[in-house]
Amino acid sequence: MRAKFIFEAVENQSELHNLPVYYRTVFMSFLKTALSLYNKDYFDRIYWWGEKKNKWQKPFVYAINLPNMNFQDDTVYFRGDILLNLSTSDYEFFVNMYNSLLNSNLYPYPLTDNCKIALKRMYLVREPEKFDSKMVFKTFSPILIEKKEGNKKVPVLPFDEGFEDVFNDVVDFEIRNVRLLRGQNKGLQKRLTFRPINVQKTVVKHRISEFVQNTGKDIMFLTGFSGIFELSGDPEDLKELYQNGIGFRRGQGFGFVEVAR
Repeated sequence: MRAKFIFEAVENQSELHNLPVYYRTVFMSFLKTALSLYNKDYFDRIYWWGEKKNKWQKPFVYAINLPNMNFQDDTVYFRGDILLNLSTSDYEFFVNMYNSLLNSNLYPYPLTDNCKIALKRMYLVREPEKFDSKMVFKTFSPILIEKKEGNKKVPVLPFDEGFEDVFNDVVDFEIRNVRLLRGQNKGLQKRLTFRPINVQKTVVKHRISEFVQNTGKDIMFLTGFSGIFELSGDPEDLKELYQNGIGFRRGQGFGFVEVAR
């Protein structure tokens, strides 16, 4: 299930708008606020375990498109409407998230002190009718693949030795966790083969409260990759990755892919 939401910046006569460079975090907060206002019980179920945060893999991915982006220091400037792409394999999540974003009481929503948004329109996106054993994808947001080295997590890129092994381990864990939410203890059904076509390293400035609390730093740097690549594997697994995204931090705006036509 996939949908696009188009927002306009309101209460600002200028054509030039701006957001913090960690705008994905801003939209993550927006989505969580919208969902908690619409269905607090459901929100608590996927984001909390009692008094503790629920860090289980979330069954969705999103990507933000800011037109005519221009980065200056820790601010991103843009002109035009904001596009939010949302995708999931979970019907219950989709219905709750979809309806929460249609809630007229949510708007105008203050993303920041100087950027409020209102929903202009939305539409459902038709998914591919068939998934094959070999498909070409393009990224709408960077994919983060990491491995553990001691107590640290280090990024692994398609150009690195052993990438495909790490990629399969990460994706197998991700798919198994998402399927467990549906009562299926099943990871990858077939090992994936990754063939880069036109991919490049991408470094992103990001911000989450846990990082700020633990390090005292305001912004973290994440290294991933963007571009076009081919995946070979079981069609059902490829569909799962298309619907829920690929890699780490999918619920924070990373790992959204589209089938390349």
